[in-house]
Amino acid sequence: MPRSKGAVSIRDVAAAAGVSVATVSRVLSPATADVPMRKETRDKVERAIDELGYRPNDLARALLQHRTAAIGLVVPDISNPYYPPLVRGVEDVASSHGYRVVLCNTDRDPAKITGYLDTLIKTRVDGIVVAGGGWADVPERTAVLGRYRTGLVAVGRHLTAHPSVRIDNVAASRAAAEHLIGLGHRRITFVGGPATSTTVQDRAQGFRDALKASGLDRLAPAVRYGDFTEESGYALAREILRPSRPPTALLCANDRVALGAYAAAADTARRIPDDVSIVGFDDTPIARYVRPTLTTVAIPTYEMGSAAMRLLLAQFGGDGGPALETMPTRLVVRGSAAAPPGGGPDA
Repeated sequence: MPRSKGAVSIRDVAAAAGVSVATVSRVLSPATADVPMRKETRDKVERAIDELGYRPNDLARALLQHRTAAIGLVVPDISNPYYPPLVRGVEDVASSHGYRVVLCNTDRDPAKITGYLDTLIKTRVDGIVVAGGGWADVPERTAVLGRYRTGLVAVGRHLTAHPSVRIDNVAASRAAAEHLIGLGHRRITFVGGPATSTTVQDRAQGFRDALKASGLDRLAPAVRYGDFTEESGYALAREILRPSRPPTALLCANDRVALGAYAAAADTARRIPDDVSIVGFDDTPIARYVRPTLTTVAIPTYEMGSAAMRLLLAQFGGDGGPALETMPTRLVVRGSAAAPPGGGPDA
């Protein structure tokens, strides 16, 4: 049987098998699997499908069924080790309920965020999970999410009314800062990510709250902004640690920033934790394998992804579920934080 050129259609299959298009549709549809049909006819159709290499048009079928069994998952940076466990949490729950996951990486680019969301909607995914914190600088970014009224769950604090799964970043950062203060540190700098990120804003606020509660706000606590990468952490920490009397502790916006700070400490001849203590955020795998091991805030990323997918499934079932689900965090104390030089509170 000659193979058709170009895309093979259901009409090509019907012509090759010598049957009607309706007959081919009955062979392809699980809903008509039990409908009586001559074995000879079914065999001819299946042979034509195999020989022509025909693949059903999933989108066309989805339009007829009003569902695609696909979920869009939008993440800001898949190279960040924070996100793979979250992706796995979404995928595990989705897969167990018969859904596929379409992963979109935005690089925190507003144009890519808008483009991916529009594409996901146009291809009729059944729902979308948007991961990563929100943005406070450009209202249009929030408006992108606001256009989609149903079938969307956010992970992190977004400036939108959609259901969300998040942690209390303010409380988690405050606990980390209080740990450093309890060790005797007074000169502490928060090494942040983008100033427009709601996640960074909340973590900076928790840092400020801890210093204010301890009467240290009079020291004009330093907050520095960059991005969520090792390069940014290195550049900021190198600058911060250069003076003759630098901070004795750095609270970093995430573990990648903290890893950059480790390199900056080495390059400025500062020992960790003897000369400078460093605390991170996320408890990614690297935290256990750097030396000294990294004190950091553990975030249940896999569980957050799972919870977000369950909220989405609840929307599909007509039960909106909770508008907000807050997951617990904990400070994991390891080797990178100790008392400041001299063993007591630094002046």
